[in-house]
Amino acid sequence: MENVLKVICVIILILSNHNASAQNNKDSLGRRNTIKYHVISTALYIDSYVLSYERIVKPNQSFAIMAGFLQFPLSANLGSIINVTSDDSKNGQMLGGEYRFYLKKENKYPAPHGVFIGPYANLYRFDNDRTLRITPPDGSPPTQGVLASNISVFNIGFQMGYQFVLNNRWTIDMVFIGPSLSQYRLKANLDGDFDPEEGDLIKKELLLGLLDRFPLLKELLDDKEIDLSGSTSRWAPGFRYQLNFGYRFGGGKKRN
Repeated sequence: MENVLKVICVIILILSNHNASAQNNKDSLGRRNTIKYHVISTALYIDSYVLSYERIVKPNQSFAIMAGFLQFPLSANLGSIINVTSDDSKNGQMLGGEYRFYLKKENKYPAPHGVFIGPYANLYRFDNDRTLRITPPDGSPPTQGVLASNISVFNIGFQMGYQFVLNNRWTIDMVFIGPSLSQYRLKANLDGDFDPEEGDLIKKELLLGLLDRFPLLKELLDDKEIDLSGSTSRWAPGFRYQLNFGYRFGGGKKRN
């Protein structure tokens, strides 16, 4: 996250010196639509494709919807005694929406160029079924298990950001303040022929492995335990930041 914020700051400094060529005021309402590609999602998740669509509905207001596919970042190892031998199924989705108010007094150019604020909501959901190979530390023969997990994060919050418009066609869209109230939910089921003591050890190793790959699950911790034979849910503070590249299109009356 720290590196991402540094990149955003550098982009702001570079583009803040980009003056008249960035956007023509007379054409500002000529293109009300913008399609954007979410760069941050690609960096955080594997095989991710997240797009959004922003529509100017008033001179200084817009709405946006976003959707995409992404996969839970998980390696072949989940702790010191557990290996993932196969991914039986893995998929993830992201859905969201937001409403933006471009601050007329703070912006030199009309929307969608400039500082914006507004509410947002989004949902991330990951479903995975994995076959595991467990090697007991006492030297006994390896056993096999199946971990079915569903992880979801629902965020509702308020954001502040800045969008640059280049040559009235291309956009660089950044959210750098985005606190939220988030619901973290984990539903998991571990199947296998384990005795109670071995099962407890496996669950502990799985917990450490999951937390290492997906730190947001730390919000679910209750006395350092997560139920891996049921579901766990908790509300906690969250945060959003993003960097998107966009392309503007569409008709509309131009400002005189």
